[in-house]
Amino acid sequence: MKTLSAEGIRVSYGQREALCGVDLTAQAGELTAIVGPNGSGKSTLLGAITASLPYRGAVHLNGTNIETLKPWELAAQRAVLPQASRLAFTFTVIEVVRLGLQSGTAGDRPEVPMQALARVGLAHYADRTFQELSGGEAQRVMLARVLAQVWSPIEKGEPRWLLLDEPVSSLDIAHQLQVMEIARTFARAGGGVIAVMHDLNLTALYADRVAVLAEGHRLAFGPPAEVLTNETLSRAYGCDLRVSDPPPAGVPYILPHAATV
Repeated sequence: MKTLSAEGIRVSYGQREALCGVDLTAQAGELTAIVGPNGSGKSTLLGAITASLPYRGAVHLNGTNIETLKPWELAAQRAVLPQASRLAFTFTVIEVVRLGLQSGTAGDRPEVPMQALARVGLAHYADRTFQELSGGEAQRVMLARVLAQVWSPIEKGEPRWLLLDEPVSSLDIAHQLQVMEIARTFARAGGGVIAVMHDLNLTALYADRVAVLAEGHRLAFGPPAEVLTNETLSRAYGCDLRVSDPPPAGVPYILPHAATV
């Protein structure tokens, strides 16, 4: 099975080491979540995986070291959704989504942008300007853009990857579920998904594997039921957390109890 692997990743900001030799291997066909408190290194790890910031260590995409790949080769294999996106110029929503075609694998399929907008529930917004949108609407438009970039989860026998940094941070509950379903569907079709998450319950519900980070270290990695435990989460977040098991059975549910720092 193809993977996206990060090995011994170290990132420093001045004298502070933000990541201290972190390993992570995500499998195609799965949704891998990265969780942890603020400042734990979640987005920094994703930044190293996407080659958007300097790092030490190695990142391999479908078996190839990303340092040997040209930007257009990377763009054809993985699409990146950042935490926030700003546009300096006025574009319509459909023009923003079409940007994904310019660097992706579906450039010869002009119907894909509208299909991507429909998938995030915004087909009727195609002619609006991006600046008119609410924060949540803008986040979903940017998701449509990255979907258009890697529209087919498998291309020429190779998996494509969605790398998502807090993809549901600005969304209401219904749209959070919609976005997580889109991510899981992409993975189930053979692609790979890595998502930085804050919501532990959505993580427990949708992730196949979870990496828990704290202070630049990986504390745990594995299936949600094995990783999202009282001990690991309380240690990571610095407060007393208890994992319950409400219906449906087997899905962990995280509830804070009298948090003490």
